[in-house]
Amino acid sequence: MIVFAAKVSVKKVVAGVLAVGAVVLGVTLLAPTADTMHAQTASGEIDLNSKLKNNEQRVALLESYGWKVNPEPRSEREVQIPKTFDDTYQAYNAIQLGQGLDLAPYQGKRATLYTYELTEYPTGEEGVIANLLIRRNQLIAADISSAESNGFVHGITEMPETDSAE
Repeated sequence: MIVFAAKVSVKKVVAGVLAVGAVVLGVTLLAPTADTMHAQTASGEIDLNSKLKNNEQRVALLESYGWKVNPEPRSEREVQIPKTFDDTYQAYNAIQLGQGLDLAPYQGKRATLYTYELTEYPTGEEGVIANLLIRRNQLIAADISSAESNGFVHGITEMPETDSAE
């Protein structure tokens, strides 16, 4: 039988309790709360590098940039990002680079594409959609686009001027 004995003073016990209390207090103060789940800029926009774990967070991201969307995604599908980019993907990645994202590190990887229907677009066009490409809860690409014959694609951080002809 092995017996271990230690002489502990009251000072050491009090110091240990205070140390544990300081650690618990520090963790409590630094832990994220529901109010701080997204990093927001001074203008109220959610940082594009924030984690997007659910639909509410994806919709909140779009709305923080001024987009009014139907809160239920029109589609959700897994996509394969090409291993090499053609001219179209190069141009698309240029849009992403302009808003602080980069699709290049994800070449050859799979991601989930969420498509939301915009309920209104500043120039009055209809059928405009928002696309969010997410891998492991991280936004890797985002755009606003129209599939019309004279359609367009631009980043979610770019808000066009309101049509003044109305």
